[in-house]
Amino acid sequence: MDLGLRDRVAVVCGASQGMGRAIAAGLAAEGARVMLVARNAERLAQAARAITAQVPGSTVASLALDLTSADSATKVVEAAQQRWGRLDVLVTNTGGPPPGQPLELDDDKFLLAYQQNFMNVVRLCRQAVPAMRAHGYGRVINVLALSVRQIEDNLVLSSTSRLGVVAYARYLAEQVAAEGITVNNVLPGSIHTERLEQVSHMQAEYFGRDPASEIALRAQRVPMKRLGRPQEMADLVAFLASERAAFLTGLSIPVDGGQLRSVL
Repeated sequence: MDLGLRDRVAVVCGASQGMGRAIAAGLAAEGARVMLVARNAERLAQAARAITAQVPGSTVASLALDLTSADSATKVVEAAQQRWGRLDVLVTNTGGPPPGQPLELDDDKFLLAYQQNFMNVVRLCRQAVPAMRAHGYGRVINVLALSVRQIEDNLVLSSTSRLGVVAYARYLAEQVAAEGITVNNVLPGSIHTERLEQVSHMQAEYFGRDPASEIALRAQRVPMKRLGRPQEMADLVAFLASERAAFLTGLSIPVDGGQLRSVL
């Protein structure tokens, strides 16, 4: 299936590892020109080299910066436009905040979580949507977490800050729908990444479980009895970024092997 992504310009945040890197590779494989964004310049360069080796002939660039900085969104969009003259696809994706319980966290931790997981999305969309409007095509895809639909113990910062993105995205989706721009969220469940390994270890320590068996326990909670693969997230994002997904907007789509138990 031709997704119509050849020569589209995509920005993928959090692209130095895990799901972000897989998404960047997936878009590059479809012929998109991809700008990888993350904080760690060394890891970012490694990811760019790996994608170029994985997808011969691909066009990738990288930009190392901290997306919690107020001026970072402007720099991201300007970098894509200066290099390729346009921006068609924005994938927002940031690492999760630290674990914690509702009554144990101070103001600073909540404020930092909202800077990291909510405000960076607002700022990126504010800058990216005008660039998309100029060409009558845009795809905003926010990588969030299943915990916005089904809470997970000890992850209150992740759930609350990312749930704000769901509401913001729904408002934005309605505002820009008639202009050829869609806005959707993807909700990864237990996808086997470095971040999942870290979270599993933290959760095991907090609840007094065996860290070595925590990943296996997570897999058992999934009806498919396995963890998801980053490429499976990347496949969905590539579709949502494509021309084929033109009539899908305002959605929050789980990628979880059936782990979400909600009827709706």
